[in-house]
Amino acid sequence: MRSRYCYWSVVDGPYTDMMAACVQSARSVGVFKDFHVWSDRPIAGAIHHPTEPFDKRFYLFKLVFLRDQVSRLDYDYFVWLDADTWFVRQPGDVLRTLQGAPIHASLESDACASGNQRPDWCGCPLDKYASLMRAMGVRSRVFFNVNAGFWIVQREAIGTLCRLALDLWAVARRQGYEFTEEAPLAYAMHLLCGNPYEHTLRTTADLWASDWTGCFAGRLPDGQPWWFVDYFSGERFLVNPAIIHAMRSKEALVGWGQSAGSPEGTKGVEPAGAGAEPGIALPAEAND
Repeated sequence: MRSRYCYWSVVDGPYTDMMAACVQSARSVGVFKDFHVWSDRPIAGAIHHPTEPFDKRFYLFKLVFLRDQVSRLDYDYFVWLDADTWFVRQPGDVLRTLQGAPIHASLESDACASGNQRPDWCGCPLDKYASLMRAMGVRSRVFFNVNAGFWIVQREAIGTLCRLALDLWAVARRQGYEFTEEAPLAYAMHLLCGNPYEHTLRTTADLWASDWTGCFAGRLPDGQPWWFVDYFSGERFLVNPAIIHAMRSKEALVGWGQSAGSPEGTKGVEPAGAGAEPGIALPAEAND
């Protein structure tokens, strides 16, 4: 019988250590779903798929591995995790965020909002991003960005997701914009998710959010609420997700992952930040 979903990732070098930390953090809070990891060396607690060096340009390898490798696995849904991810509590059934759609990625910031302070996304002016989305068939009144550190896709939708995302990337490149995988993922998300408002970060932040401003910079997240900053508008709102994309905690994750892979494991090792005073974590710039 096919298992309902698994987590997966593709890593090498220090990102393998980060992924080791991610897996151990998941296991420590009671997550026992399969982790499939394509990597240069095995990771404790994960199913290892050996891989040769791969093309990391624009992070499109996520779509290539999904299409060519992950689709062969016997699961109904696949949950991508970036290596710099940390679980602070049991997330429950992550598929709840699908709301009946074949795909979920957290829609973070509205590119069309009148109060936006940032004029572009990855060098593409926001009005151009919106017009590109419209020209490619998106009929939403708003156009969001995504962070590609966490997303879910149904097995039957893999081919459609990859085709749509790579089409958007190719069209944008012909127009002079070289996106990472995030804008293509956002495009596919808008076309496939149904009601985008059911997939916004504000709606789903109990599950996952990205610490892109560095509230936990240099240490591991400790399960306390923190201020998420809207990428375009600068607006702040409190989040306290079970799974955190700890983008500014890479060194701490590498250290923890290396400890997890040592003969002594993480026995007696306290995660960075675990002894922090309780309270609300502030963005790095708020501490200036």
